[in-house]
Amino acid sequence: MSTATASPPAGTEERPADAPHRQVKVGVMPLFSSWVYLCEDGPRNLNGPLEELAHRLMQDERNAGHRTNAGGWHYADDLFRLDEPVVEAFRGYMEQHVQAFLNHFRPPERKKQDRFRLEGWINVNRAGDYNVLHCHPGSFLSAVYYVRVPQPMQGGEIVFRDPRGPAVAMYETPGIELPWVGSGTGVPFSPATGQLLLFPAWLEHRVAPFEGVGERISIAFNATNP
Repeated sequence: MSTATASPPAGTEERPADAPHRQVKVGVMPLFSSWVYLCEDGPRNLNGPLEELAHRLMQDERNAGHRTNAGGWHYADDLFRLDEPVVEAFRGYMEQHVQAFLNHFRPPERKKQDRFRLEGWINVNRAGDYNVLHCHPGSFLSAVYYVRVPQPMQGGEIVFRDPRGPAVAMYETPGIELPWVGSGTGVPFSPATGQLLLFPAWLEHRVAPFEGVGERISIAFNATNP
């Protein structure tokens, strides 16, 4: 919470003309932040086997799905039900990160091991592919791990939309800038290979068109009740 001082408006208090102007201590504090968990160094040792798995699954056209993807290739949300050693290892890492995110907000005496289930899928985007604005109902956390991000990356950012967007139309204040009013345009995040993001499942997001060379491969998943 930041602090500031304020002076009572003129004429609102009785004081001698030569008395010093009284300062009132006030506080300004942010509320209702949207928390995003960022790991810069995910399980890179699994990237090769995960990429090989994606390419193997892509060979069967029955594995191609369409959800929020405009172009690109989307594998259905049963990734964690596959009997693959690399999937089991990846699940173990991701469960640790989900638990770390949950425990971050708890005091030491309340940290614990929660029961939850992961549902995941694979996204492969090439030049011109993108994902439309969406959220993930039916879950409490969502995440994306970047298996491959070509460098230099052109486009392909994940963009989180400001949840205060409707506030723009609530009240017009010409000439007065209101810092708590969201623009509704969103905040872009440029990913890199090996990065992991966790965020509330209600937080709307999209993926900007990828214009780079090669493939942008990510694994997205949700954390739900067991």
